[in-house]
Amino acid sequence: MTPNESAKEEKYIQHNIDYTNYAYGLDKVEEKEFGVAQNLVRQDIEENRVTIDNIPVNDYKPAKDIYNQIQGLKSYYQFNDIDIDRYMIDGTYRQVFISSRELQSANIPKQEAGNTASWINRYLKYTHGYGVAMSPVNEVTPSGQPRLFVRDMPVTSEVNIKVDRPQIYFGELTKDFVIVNTREKEFDYPASNANVETLYEGTGGIRLTLPNRIMLALTQGKMNFLLSQDINSQSKILLHREIIERVKKIAPFLAYDEDPYIVVSEGKLYWIIDAFTLSSKYPYSQPINKNTSNNYIRNSVKVVLDAYNGSVEFYAADEDDPILSTYAKVFKTMFKPLSSMSDDLRAHLRYPQTLFDIQTDIYSKYHIKDAREFYNKSDIWDISTQIYGPSSASSESQLVESSYLIMKLPDSDKEEFILMVPYTPQGKNNMIAWFAVKNDGESYGQLKLYTFPSGKIIEGPMQVEGIISQDVAIGNAINLLQSGGNSQVIRGNMLIIPIEDSILYVEPVYLRASNASALPELKKVIVFYRNQVVMEDSLEKSLDRIFPLPKEEELNVPEKPQTPPAQPPANQPIAEADTVAELIILANDTFNQAQEAMKAGNWALYGDKINELQGILQKLNSLGGALVQ
Repeated sequence: MTPNESAKEEKYIQHNIDYTNYAYGLDKVEEKEFGVAQNLVRQDIEENRVTIDNIPVNDYKPAKDIYNQIQGLKSYYQFNDIDIDRYMIDGTYRQVFISSRELQSANIPKQEAGNTASWINRYLKYTHGYGVAMSPVNEVTPSGQPRLFVRDMPVTSEVNIKVDRPQIYFGELTKDFVIVNTREKEFDYPASNANVETLYEGTGGIRLTLPNRIMLALTQGKMNFLLSQDINSQSKILLHREIIERVKKIAPFLAYDEDPYIVVSEGKLYWIIDAFTLSSKYPYSQPINKNTSNNYIRNSVKVVLDAYNGSVEFYAADEDDPILSTYAKVFKTMFKPLSSMSDDLRAHLRYPQTLFDIQTDIYSKYHIKDAREFYNKSDIWDISTQIYGPSSASSESQLVESSYLIMKLPDSDKEEFILMVPYTPQGKNNMIAWFAVKNDGESYGQLKLYTFPSGKIIEGPMQVEGIISQDVAIGNAINLLQSGGNSQVIRGNMLIIPIEDSILYVEPVYLRASNASALPELKKVIVFYRNQVVMEDSLEKSLDRIFPLPKEEELNVPEKPQTPPAQPPANQPIAEADTVAELIILANDTFNQAQEAMKAGNWALYGDKINELQGILQKLNSLGGALVQ
C-alpha cells in the first residue's frame, strides 16, 4: 500500500501555513468579498473626486528624467530618486512626487590639472545640495510635463508647502566629508548675477581642534587638514553624510530599506528610513526567497534623519516585536515611542513597499489556510502582469508594481493613502483579488484582501492590455504619434482603481522624441471600463467619453440651435498641407473628427472623414512619409 502522504504530513503542513503567516504579519489580514458590480454612473465619478483627482497619470520613472533636465539647473546637481508621498495642499489631500536636489561631487567645477576638483572646491566650497522639486501625480503642463508645485533655486512654491531650510548636507549622494565654517564661504546656489554663498549654522559636525586635525590628517591621508589656512577654530568636519551608511554606523543590527524618502515638515527637510528586524530562526516558517534563510520580518523601527544637522532619531514602530523589545532592553535610551514623533512627520509615514512586496509574494500561496488544499496547490495566485515601456509588437510583459494611491476603500467613508497590488490565478490572466495596506493614522498597517465572487470573471491587467493593443482606433492614433520613426510611444503603468463596488483601469501614454536629450511627455490617457476602451488627451476627457456629463452640466451650450458649419466634401485635395509634419497633424485632426462623428452616430460624416484620412495618408506616402501599418 502507498502511504497517504498528504494525511501523514497534514499536521506539519498546517504548522507551515500558520507560522509562515505569523512570521510575516499575515495572520491579521482582513479578507472581504468585492462585488465588482461595474455599475458606475457619472454621479459616482463626482462623488469620488478625491480618488479621481489623485490617479497618478504621471509615472515616477519618466518623472526622474524630467526633474533632472528641467530642475537640475547645473551639472553638479542631481535628483537621485523620485519619492511618492501625500500632503495636505491648500486644504486638499494630494498625492505628489518629491525629490531632493543633491550635490553630485563628481561633477563639481574643476580647477586643477588632471581634471580633478581642488581641495577647496571639493571639501570646503561645494558642501551641500539645495531644495526639492515637487509635483502632483495627476497634473501636467500643456507640453505634457509634470506641473511643479515646488521648484527652482531659491526655492519657490505656489502652494502652502514652504522650505525655509533648503540646504541638504546629509543625503543619498553625499559620499564625501566636508569642512564647514572655514574662511572660505560655502557655495549655496547659483544666481543670475553672482553665486549666493552661506555659512553652516547647524549642530552637526566635529570641531577641528589641533588634535582632531592631526588625527584626520593621519586617518584620511590628507595633509591639508594641517596645512590649510582656511581652517580655523570655528571649523567643523561633517562625516558619514551618506544616510544609509550613517544609520548603519549607529545601529548595525537593524536591516534598512534602500529607498529612503525626503519629507518637508515645518519648513525643514528630513529623511525617513524604514528599518527591519529579521530572523532565520522562526519555526516552520517559509524563507523570504531562495536567496536568503531569513523567514521572519517586521518593520519595527522608523528612522528620522535631519538633512541639515544630520541628527538621527529611532522610533519604535512595532513594540510587539520580540526582537525589538530585546534591543530596547539593551539600548535603553535609543528607541523612542512613536507617539513622541511630531504629528506632521507622522502624517508622512509610509508602509514600506519592500515589506509589502515580500508579504504579497508570500500571501500568493499562503492565503490558502487548509492543509489539504495547500498540499494540492489548487488555488495559488500570481502577481498580475502588464505591458510597460516602449510600445511595439515585441513588447514583453512584466509584473505590475505595487502602487501607492489615494482612494476610498469599499468599506471606508473617506479617502486614504494605500499601497495595493492585483492578483491573478496561477497561469491565468483574469484578476481574482487585490491586496492593499493602509498608511494613514490609526489605520496604519491594516492589511486588506478583496476577493471577487466565485465564478465571476474580471479582466486582469494583461487582458486589458490585449484589448488596448487590438483596438483599431487606439492603434491608429499611436501609429500617428510615432509616424516617421522620430518618436517613441511609451506605455505607462496599468493602474487598477477600485471605485465604489466597481473597477476602472487607467494607463498613461507618453511620447519621447528619438534624440537622447528628449523629455518623455504625457500625451494620452487610456481608460477601460466594462468592455469600453477610450484614449484621449487627458484623464478627464477619457472619463467624459465613458461617463458623459448630463446635458445641463455641459459648458458653452448655445441657447438656440445653430446651423452647423458646412463639412468639406470627401476626398477633397489637401492643398493647404505640403509637408510631412503638416500632413501628420492634419491626419490626427481628421481621425479625431471621424471618432467624434462615430460617437454621435453620424455614419455618413464618419465615412467622409475616413475617406479624407485615406487621401491624407496617400499624400504622406507620396512625400516619403511613414504610412500607418
